[in-house]
Amino acid sequence: MKSILFGSIGSLVESSEIQRKAFNEAFKEFGVDWYWNVANYIRMLEKPGGLNRLIEYSKFELNQDDAKRIHLLKVKYFKLLSEKNLKPRDGVLDIIKYALKNNIKIGFITTTTKDTLNLIVKNLSNQIDFSKFDLITHDQLIKKRKPDPEIYNYALKKLNVDFKNSIAIENTLESCNSSNAAKIHTIFSPGEYTSYDEETVISKDILKSVISFFEEG
Repeated sequence: MKSILFGSIGSLVESSEIQRKAFNEAFKEFGVDWYWNVANYIRMLEKPGGLNRLIEYSKFELNQDDAKRIHLLKVKYFKLLSEKNLKPRDGVLDIIKYALKNNIKIGFITTTTKDTLNLIVKNLSNQIDFSKFDLITHDQLIKKRKPDPEIYNYALKKLNVDFKNSIAIENTLESCNSSNAAKIHTIFSPGEYTSYDEETVISKDILKSVISFFEEG
């Protein structure tokens, strides 16, 4: 059996600017004198996981409980800002159609929180039928977040597929390290706020890359 594994939220939807604004609103309500401009946030996105970003940004002065409180506020504002403003990235709907037509399992393999995951699913449900997905993950299913490969190893086992017959789609190099460590062929599809070296191989036609993997691999 084969599988297509959409990785981080950014592999399905471009939400970086909404996320950035939501964080800034959360900072104001929580009472910390922080502001992330676009350049700040691009640096933040080099590592996956909102909680990790908050703790590192505070130079590890922020404790886990306060980081969680800020993140919950961020989710609240993300919900307000994202309503009717999210849409699938180019090529995503075509890839899902290709998978369904060719009996390929579909996974959404993210280590985001359940609250954020539910918001994404809800706001895209009128465009993507998530009931067609064979597996959707979140941070509570594993002990180590990306870039650790645990979530992908978990997905391969749950889906009962081999890494050789699977392809992952990720939007950051750090998250690519997760799927690569699980030995899964990975397509790097950077988002608008993703930083990367110009020499990095980038798949601009995602659907073509997916078809080539399954039909020529």
